[in-house]
Amino acid sequence: MTTIVRADTMLTPAGEVSPAELEIDDAGRISYAGTPRSGSIVTHDLTGHALMPGLVNGHTHGAMTLQRGISDDEGFMPWLAAVQEVEQGLTRDDIVVGLEVAMLEMIETGTTTFADMYHWDAGLLELVRDAGMRVLAAPAMSTADSVAFPGVSPLTGAEVLDETEALAARFAGDAQIKLAYGPHAPYTCPPELLQDIAARSKRSGIPIHIHVSESRAEVAQMTEQYGRTPAAHLDSLGFFEARVLAAHCVHLTDDEIEVFARTGTGASHNPVSNLKLGCGVARLPEMLDAGIALTIGTDSVASNNSLDLFEELKLATILHRGMRHDASVVSAAQVLDLATRQGAATVGFPETGSLEFGKLADVIALDLGRTSATPRGSLASHLTFSATGADVRHVFIGGQHVYADGEHLTLDAPAIRERAHAASARLRPQT
Repeated sequence: MTTIVRADTMLTPAGEVSPAELEIDDAGRISYAGTPRSGSIVTHDLTGHALMPGLVNGHTHGAMTLQRGISDDEGFMPWLAAVQEVEQGLTRDDIVVGLEVAMLEMIETGTTTFADMYHWDAGLLELVRDAGMRVLAAPAMSTADSVAFPGVSPLTGAEVLDETEALAARFAGDAQIKLAYGPHAPYTCPPELLQDIAARSKRSGIPIHIHVSESRAEVAQMTEQYGRTPAAHLDSLGFFEARVLAAHCVHLTDDEIEVFARTGTGASHNPVSNLKLGCGVARLPEMLDAGIALTIGTDSVASNNSLDLFEELKLATILHRGMRHDASVVSAAQVLDLATRQGAATVGFPETGSLEFGKLADVIALDLGRTSATPRGSLASHLTFSATGADVRHVFIGGQHVYADGEHLTLDAPAIRERAHAASARLRPQT
């Protein structure tokens, strides 16, 4: 059945279209994006709204929503130790409800696709599919012999790699589910294991999602242990011969930026998390100038504490202007592109990310009746500097209406929140 959505305005690759009409065919693809046509039978009249592509979260750990607010005022290494202590008590039910809370929050704030590193199994991937979202899921591991989530799964790191390949085969061709290998970081994974993962990736075609140069402590540890900074160490192992999405990249050197550009390595810029943990500011302008494949991410709510990508949009634009004393160094249009079209391509969903003919219809509608939109400038300016996740009123993913005027259509929000509160009370009884 064809779906026709009309709104006041719409963000397309060609710019702002006002008024706007979007037609979605029965395969969930955009068959028209332009000004309203006479004779169209409107399915959704969204007068007073703006349409834009669904947002892409380039790096998170969705199930960690149960750890929101843990160790809020400590630096990276103490924070990580506090988080890992809680993780030792997690059950699979905790992972389920944590993931479901994350999907509630992401949908409510306009995210339709996310790249995630945590515990993943077939049942959890089915939850994402049932919710209607898209995910690049990287089952996390660090060493071949260690068990990352003892209360959730008995799998060792080596077994997680094998399971990742089995899941990739099971979901091959799925428009919503993609798999990645998930080695935690070069400071937690031994060189031989990283080389094995790169070889597996080149052989299987499964990409890799890994943390790189997130903190000064990590860089110092790697330099002392291996005589190289993290990305230089990975490059010496031939790691970037595989397809890699590197999270954070706060402390990349000029040479490492060149390596990323030369090898086609992607990077996720996560400004809120990096600032909250005191890790620093990634060199986004240099990465943009080098032509690196980029995306915008939140990281987990344990380090953010929100999954609202609109916060990242504004900060990723103004932060670098302030750092460089130059308001032209990063534009609103560039950052919007990183959170939509380019972000979708970087995490492996190039058929999404823009409102144009033939693309899968991942669309969000924002309320323009709020005071923050009165008056408004250009749509790109409004979406980057004024809008928040609270403005999102409708979400379509592949043409499926998953969020309608503030109501979830694929998830039981009240039941999920109740279960999440109970799980949190067990994990953190002092709160």
